[in-house]
Amino acid sequence: LSRTVLAMGAEIKNTLAVGYGNEVVLSPHIGDLETPEATAHMALVAKTLPGFLAKEVEAVAVDLNPDMHSSAAGRRIAEEKGLPVVEVQHHEAHALACLAENGLRSGLALTFDGTGLGSDGTIWGAELFAVDDGHCTRVATFRPAPLPGGDRAVRQPRRQLFARLVQAGASFSSSLLAKTGITEEEAAVWKQQIDRKLNCPISSGAGRLFDSVAVLLGCAPAQTTYEGQPAIRLEALARKSLRASDFEVPFTSSENGGMLEIDWSPFFADLPSAEDLETSAPEYAAAFHRAFTDAAIKMIEHARKTHPFRNVALSGGVMMNRIIHADLAARIEEMELLPLTHTHVPPNDGCIALGQAIAAGYLERDT
Repeated sequence: LSRTVLAMGAEIKNTLAVGYGNEVVLSPHIGDLETPEATAHMALVAKTLPGFLAKEVEAVAVDLNPDMHSSAAGRRIAEEKGLPVVEVQHHEAHALACLAENGLRSGLALTFDGTGLGSDGTIWGAELFAVDDGHCTRVATFRPAPLPGGDRAVRQPRRQLFARLVQAGASFSSSLLAKTGITEEEAAVWKQQIDRKLNCPISSGAGRLFDSVAVLLGCAPAQTTYEGQPAIRLEALARKSLRASDFEVPFTSSENGGMLEIDWSPFFADLPSAEDLETSAPEYAAAFHRAFTDAAIKMIEHARKTHPFRNVALSGGVMMNRIIHADLAARIEEMELLPLTHTHVPPNDGCIALGQAIAAGYLERDT
């Protein structure tokens, strides 16, 4: 970088970074910016870190989502100092961070997490990019699903399962509704939200798929109390499966305009009985993890047709799942490709500031 960049990171697992020359220095972990104390600490770090490094900030990099506290703070700093603002798409930051950590500018990059504003205005979270000398091209994703109630659907994951059942055209048995804790009144209200698109954004997030399956298999809480809770419980449930089984979690894929889309509707359209889901929950959890890896491999196979890179970066919060991470890395190696992982920064949003600083450097080079 020929100029010093202050990168503001993400809303959760927040870290800041200062990039200059061939160096990017990350701040200590700040955490989730959900309290005034956390945002005040972030502002203090943003003020003191450049001075500690004896650097004068010349540009500020922020997430594409303007509603993040980190993005708003970065814009205030830029306005006060008369500096340019560089907007960086969330998942592109993930991809660039993992590649840069491995000393690369190009390669494929799988970025699986829960939420990130996409460049098309929808919520992304299951993305495969082809990165060519810092330029990111989105080549595969998951079919987006509705989130009735927006953020409330993340806190109450049974809303997400209901939306996927509606999207798939599934029938609702009373036993399934009872098992998942969905009341008839809730179902009626959420159905109207979905049909009328009222406070019902769509999301391709892989984390949201984990939420829905966790509710279906009875391991998700009615109200989440920390980020990734349903997914963590689902991984733990899968580890209880002590035997290989013939259970399957089907999905389909289709190509549109050169981009591959994975659709999980077939699974939700033709569910096993509520009794089978309950008695064989660990086996279905393990089967879901296998299917998820299969879907990721299909995305890579599609991308390789037009972008024959040999490296595949793995980033995003889903890569904290040890089953997915280990199986995916092994499958990529079987394809005679090289999986790239994070070793110095976490795969979750703690790496976003690094990716933002790298992105700002590429943007400066190209302008």
